[in-house]
Amino acid sequence: MKMIRDFARDERGMALILVSIMLPVIIGFALLVIDMSRASNLHNDLQKGADAMSIAGASELDGKPDSIIRSDRAIATLVVNTYRFSSAGPQQTLTDAGITRRYLRSLPPNDTDAIRVQDVITDEDGDAGEAAFVEVTVNPIGFSAIFPASFLTGNTGDNAFNIRATAVAGFAGVVVCDMTPLFICNPFPGQNLQDVANNQNFFRKGIKLVMGSTSWGPGNMGFLRPAVSHGYGEGDLADDIAHVDFPECVNSRGIYTQTGNLTTKAKAAFNTRFDMYGPHFAKTDASVPPAPNIRKGFDFKPKGNNPGTDPCDMIPATDLAKFHGLTQDFSYPLFDGRIGDGFWDYDGYVAANYPNGELAGFRDASGNAYSNDNPPSRYDLYKYELDTPGLVNTPSVGGETGQAMCHATPSTDPDRRLVYAAIVDCDQYEDELNGQSGSMTAIGFASFFLTEPVTGDDVLAEIVDIDGNAGRGTMVGFAKDNVQLYR
Repeated sequence: MKMIRDFARDERGMALILVSIMLPVIIGFALLVIDMSRASNLHNDLQKGADAMSIAGASELDGKPDSIIRSDRAIATLVVNTYRFSSAGPQQTLTDAGITRRYLRSLPPNDTDAIRVQDVITDEDGDAGEAAFVEVTVNPIGFSAIFPASFLTGNTGDNAFNIRATAVAGFAGVVVCDMTPLFICNPFPGQNLQDVANNQNFFRKGIKLVMGSTSWGPGNMGFLRPAVSHGYGEGDLADDIAHVDFPECVNSRGIYTQTGNLTTKAKAAFNTRFDMYGPHFAKTDASVPPAPNIRKGFDFKPKGNNPGTDPCDMIPATDLAKFHGLTQDFSYPLFDGRIGDGFWDYDGYVAANYPNGELAGFRDASGNAYSNDNPPSRYDLYKYELDTPGLVNTPSVGGETGQAMCHATPSTDPDRRLVYAAIVDCDQYEDELNGQSGSMTAIGFASFFLTEPVTGDDVLAEIVDIDGNAGRGTMVGFAKDNVQLYR
């Protein structure tokens, strides 16, 4: 009896009883924590996949008719994502077969609002150019829990559930900063701009940038303005042309233009690059220096009744045997005389400026000598003169060099003679191109080498490059795609 009484009073095993009661609860909570971690990791993997696919797709939504086709291809091929902890096995690959996508022209004003019917593009062939966003939804992925929820509910289906993820990304346009405030009507109508860049059909061709005023054909030029243009006058425009410093970054999704004439101040702004300083610009202004190579076929012509020795007194020379700049193309057969054939008087340039064989080493990629029948790009020649010691300072037969004489501190940037312009399909905006326009879409951006000073009503240049992955590579990094996640 004493043994039984002692056993009944003994409390040393109480912890074991409590542990035995609480152990299933502890294990259950541990399993719940593990399941929550596994489910969270699975959702994180799926969300990353949806984000990556939507960004890849959105990067192609540039407003062109084939943008949805390219977007689908990007979603299918550009990204590879995997996920773990699903019911399908240890590691699976998320492909385009495992998602659904839809293209949107707009988004609701609040992120918490559901996407509306009017936001969705239903005609993906006819309305592809309107696609600004893509929504990627991962198809439901099964997840099997370790914690047996059916023990509590009696329903074995509660031991598994589905996880999905959705992302919306959009292409907010190509953004360019430090832009010359210019636009031109597409000089290659009817052609895909990237095909033009790929094939380099623009190489070496001269272009006459003619103010559009009332006619807007291929190659016509106009000016850009800030979105809020109050107070942006002729002087401000001229300053921005001279400085290549537009007051705001330009977005291809919405550029704003102003038409008008090539004013005296605007001409002077272009000509600062050639060591020429007229109205509005002073030769002492360090912010508008000439280019490091300004050879232009000009002769010294003192002004006034008492001629002096001011090196700024230069005029276009008439004797091309002594003074010879980078001349225009011999012919401009395309688009009402706007685009040249790429052939210019290289032999005359060499004879006047380098009669002693200084350019003998300047040859094409195949080692052939340049000539009028095989002329170089004027921009390439300009760069060669800069890269070869002594050429810029070599005097022509008439005594002209490429060294600035008027401004005291010329620029060291070889691209000082480049200007940049947004390319617009002007035939789509004929009603807008009158005075100040509303928002218009730029189909691309291009760079132009100023071949000679502006002395008339045209800006004479050579097409250097078109932005994008192709072209000559001189504009890589110039324009940046503005792609971002919205949801």
